[in-house]
Amino acid sequence: MTVTLYQAKAGDGLKKAGMKRANTFFRTPQEAVSEALALKERMDARYKNAIQWDYDGLITGSTKKLKILKGYLGGNRDSSPFYLEISEVPSAKETRHIPPIRPKKMTSKDQTVLDKVEQFLN
Repeated sequence: MTVTLYQAKAGDGLKKAGMKRANTFFRTPQEAVSEALALKERMDARYKNAIQWDYDGLITGSTKKLKILKGYLGGNRDSSPFYLEISEVPSAKETRHIPPIRPKKMTSKDQTVLDKVEQFLN
């Protein structure tokens, strides 16, 4: 039996590297979004809140690989963007469920992103 799992990833536009917890898969897209928002908090702390997130931007991609939020260091849109991404991962074997990291603060804009993703996937 194939089970659909989700994974959260954050892309660091300055280092051009991705951030994710190894071997973390989630059963629902809401858990993956929560994990992605927690990774966003980590990036904000690392760059001293200099990343300007584009909450009005569109969700891009397909249900397999969904970019949910983009940000730019200092608002410079010519630089490489930071991004939050949710990937759908089919798994033939049962994996153990790991609870997502929850963001310490959930702003109304973060809640809007969560709602947009739910609407997109339903």
